[in-house]
Amino acid sequence: EGRVEVYHAGQWGTVCDDQWDDADAEVVCRQLGLGGVAKAWSQAYFGEGSGPVLLDEVRCTGNELSIEQCPKSSWREHNCGHKEDAGVSCTPLTGTSITSNCTGKQKNDFCFCFSLLVNDTDGALRLTSGKGSHEGRLEVYYTGQWGTICDDGWTELNTQVACRQLGFK
Repeated sequence: EGRVEVYHAGQWGTVCDDQWDDADAEVVCRQLGLGGVAKAWSQAYFGEGSGPVLLDEVRCTGNELSIEQCPKSSWREHNCGHKEDAGVSCTPLTGTSITSNCTGKQKNDFCFCFSLLVNDTDGALRLTSGKGSHEGRLEVYYTGQWGTICDDGWTELNTQVACRQLGFK
């Protein structure tokens, strides 16, 4: 957790909290390689920065891979002071450890990432039965039980989203 600072044109600077929300925090946590629950903080919650305010009006959807892909004002265009510096917290999911018993990959299983922790709440994902720490059958938790995910229409984009949800790049 902390104040968000970005590096642009050879200089570090802060991000203004106008329009700053949890979707923006999700992208920052993902860009930092941190999974879990993302929360946006405003009004210099983690202290005021120094130097330039580099970004304002950041409006991520939450699906971007980096803050640079989000709609935002032009670099250095802002109406903010450091009292409006944006922050994030990336709280790891707590859950159950997964131990993988390798029996080989079955037909139609697809994912190239791995998580050691899962969260027992609806929509949580896990990988099981992989050959190593980088693959396995993708399962989803819903209404108290784990189930498989059908691969009809599954794309590389689906894989990227699942891997990000598991806390991987």
